Formats: sequence, structure tokens, C-alpha cells
Amino acid sequence: MKATLRLLAGATALLAVSLTASACDASPYAATVNSHTIKQTALNAELKAWSGNHQYVSAFDSSNGSGGVTVVGDAPGTYNNEWVSSILTDMVTASVVQQRLQSTGRHVTTAGVEAARAVSEISQIGWTEFPPSFRATLVNRLAEDAVITPPVAQLESTIGRVYQQYKPYFFSRVCAVQTAAFSLDAAQALSSSGHLKGSTVCYSQAGLEAQAPDLRSAIMALAPGHLSRPVKTPYGYLVVEVTSRDVMALTPELRRTISVAIINAQGAANSTVDSLLAHARVKVNPAYGTWKGNQVVPPRTPGSST
Repeated sequence: MKATLRLLAGATALLAVSLTASACDASPYAATVNSHTIKQTALNAELKAWSGNHQYVSAFDSSNGSGGVTVVGDAPGTYNNEWVSSILTDMVTASVVQQRLQSTGRHVTTAGVEAARAVSEISQIGWTEFPPSFRATLVNRLAEDAVITPPVAQLESTIGRVYQQYKPYFFSRVCAVQTAAFSLDAAQALSSSGHLKGSTVCYSQAGLEAQAPDLRSAIMALAPGHLSRPVKTPYGYLVVEVTSRDVMALTPELRRTISVAIINAQGAANSTVDSLLAHARVKVNPAYGTWKGNQVVPPRTPGSST
């Protein structure tokens, strides 16, 4: 998350916000962005989605070092106030971008959504741990950022390297023959056979995300024509043979999406988005802080200095 990366650099405050946030303020808004209201219930749902992803939480806490900002606050049942502010900043940013697209009549294409989902898969730790509805939210945000962000010439070579390195993930559809076996010995025999006979199943990106992690990993690791090792299931084993993978071309949409992901990962400024934020009318519920410098600045810890 770009706002998170910028906000948390050197952050030390540990004022905690309630997990439900209702104890802080009973008003219905967390922030208003021009004519749009971000309700506390929406913020609470987003906090729950992020904090429920154990891989993300572990990586986030580790990256901020000992004594730094963590997802969970000091008191039981709380979130860290700095972290909450970063999440709310991202929500404000998403609202500003969406409003801009609506006012200009621009929109995200189906190809743009596919590109954003593929890029999210390789850029977001613990991607499949998020609820499907929240994954869709994050995909749409990345796709919308890509629509309004112009190409960055300095990133062209990096974009090409990312595309080549993660090319199997940039697919619109992958098909595989799946054959079941009740015993490990039988599954190993199938795996060594060189070719499978069975039903062919084709998956979109979202469809493959919904499969069991072991099956999904097996399919992603295979080139067409190759067989997997036995994949354990609750009912025995599966062996899969990928028959085809429709890989996306490195289109301008995909280039822009990879570019935005790189900018976000580096915590770099996105001048287009920053300009929109600078001209937006943003009001933050005092329980969560104030709007300053294109981000939510959390309330000061009692006795702390500015």
C-alpha cells in the first residue's frame, strides 16, 4: 500500500484505536472526500480484512522492525493508530481517484481488471488470504490507478523484467486435466505416466484463486504439457496436467498496471494522484486524526510533541 509505506517511515506513536472503532466516536463517518462519505463501518470492514490476513500482518510487522508500528495496538482488542491512519489514507486516495474517473467519463476495462488481478497476485503478500470481495476491491483500486497514471519512462526496462519473470501469472485462462486417485501409490503412478486422461477444467484468474492452495500452486508451477506431483485433497489425491495457458500480451494497460505496482512498492510519489489529493476537500473524523500533507495524520499521543 503506497500510503502505508510513506506514512510509516520513522513512525513511533503507539496510540491504539478500538477494533470496532465505535468506542472512539459514534458519528457515522470516518472521513468525507468532496461529496463522498467513507463510513466507519466501511473502515472497520477494511481493517478487519487486512488484519485477518496472517501473512500480511506478519510481513508488515517484521518490515517495521522492533519498536516500530505494528498492526495490533498495545492494548488487547485494538489496532495501532498509525496503521489505521494509513488504511484510511488509502481509502481517501481510492475515493479521489474514483471520483476523477467518474467526472471525466473514463473507466476500467475488462482487460484492465485482469491485468490488475494478475499484478496483485505477485505484488501483495498473502493475496489469497483476503476475502474474495476485498480482493475485488483491491483489484479495482489498482486498475483505477492505472487508468489515470501516465507511463513512467524510467520504469520501462523494469516493467519488461517483471513481465518476463512472472509471465505464467499473467494469464486470462489456464486449462488442466485433473485425475483423481485414492492412494498415494496410485497418484504417483499417474504422475509418472507422462500423460493424463481425465476431465479438463479451465480457470480464470478469479476461478483459480478460489481453489485449494496446494492445487493452485501445482497448476501455477507447471508449463503446458507437464504433470504435477500428487496433490493431497480431503478425498485422496489429484494429479494435474496443464494443457494450455493463455498469457496476456504486454499491452499498454498491463504496462501501466505493473508501473503503478512498482511505484507503490517503492513508496514513490505518484504525481497524478498526489495532485488530485492536494485539490480534494477532505475532512477526517477527529477520532482518526486530521488531513495534512495528502494523508491522515493520527491524533497525537497525550504528552507527545509535534
